[in-house]
Amino acid sequence: MSRRNRHAPLAEVHDISRARLVQGLKALHAPYDIFAECGHQHAERDIRARHVEGLGMVCDAGLVATVCMHCCVTDHAQAGVCETQHDHEPDRAVCPTMALVTGLDPPWKP
Repeated sequence: MSRRNRHAPLAEVHDISRARLVQGLKALHAPYDIFAECGHQHAERDIRARHVEGLGMVCDAGLVATVCMHCCVTDHAQAGVCETQHDHEPDRAVCPTMALVTGLDPPWKP
């Protein structure tokens, strides 16, 4: 058996481990939508709206930002540090960890 073939299974195990790592990071650092009042009247059964605690029914017009659940959310509310330490721009990852995983620019301000 050549040296290269002998190490092939190790590369496969490494790939499986990396996939599990990425899957775990994506679950922990998942996107979380931050809403404000949308200004619309929505019925409880409106499929275009969702209930947000403290706001009531809101639609996508009330979407303020998408943040990282682990980095920016405490007790189902946006953490105060979230607004002051980084931006939530559409072309950036929602947190530094996801920036590393996805290859996007990190959200932290320079």
